[in-house]
Amino acid sequence: MGYHIKELTYEQVQSIVTENTVVVLPIGGGSKEHGNHLPMGTDYFVTDWIAQRVTERCDVVTLPTLPYAYFPAFVEWKGSVSVEHSHFTSYVRDILMSFIRHGVKKFLIIDGGVSTYPPLALLSRDMDNQLGVKVAVTNIVGLAAETEREILEQKRGGHGDESETSTMLVIRPDLVRMDRTTEEYTESFPGCRVNGVLKVSLPLKMDTPCGSNGNSTLATAEKGEKILNAMVDGICTFLDSFIPWNPESERRG
Repeated sequence: MGYHIKELTYEQVQSIVTENTVVVLPIGGGSKEHGNHLPMGTDYFVTDWIAQRVTERCDVVTLPTLPYAYFPAFVEWKGSVSVEHSHFTSYVRDILMSFIRHGVKKFLIIDGGVSTYPPLALLSRDMDNQLGVKVAVTNIVGLAAETEREILEQKRGGHGDESETSTMLVIRPDLVRMDRTTEEYTESFPGCRVNGVLKVSLPLKMDTPCGSNGNSTLATAEKGEKILNAMVDGICTFLDSFIPWNPESERRG
């Protein structure tokens, strides 16, 4: 139902991109360590795959997936790229402004990162307050949370884990090294999380031996399909209401 702008001609863009269009910007790191068993571009592959499926189902215009973003926990791991958060948000803002100046008022950022979410959420609030533009941002931690609670067996995770490895077994199984999977966990600072509840936020860098957090040995393609489908379904459910919504009518009301 939707369009990838990279496949459109300039002439086609004139009628397809209007003030009623929802423009989608996927963001997924293309060069970021994911342990010894997953490719550096895991975030990119997963985010791009999700964006492809969302565009097939929803009437949106999707931009090329942005491969560089704010990943401060991985700066000491060779090959991992992190863009300072103020530069990152300014860059994303410039991308959105390219469409705002032509009347677009609604955007969806498909965010494939965790550390990227806070600066993008702040950018979303600022653009609403300053320009009256609505920028929705997905939360990778919550998109498939219910499904992950039902099917995952690891005691906890978050990076290069059972969940991420399972999704890559669906998208690019040829790049997954199951013989190099491992079980290892990052430790939070004492008192930050108590009984599963976050009490205090304290940023820490990735410090496990292989650079993962979770039990990737438990990954299967079957689990990956369920997780990916839950993510796509969640985004499409949101878009079913967001696409026809008119922010101007809310302000007038």
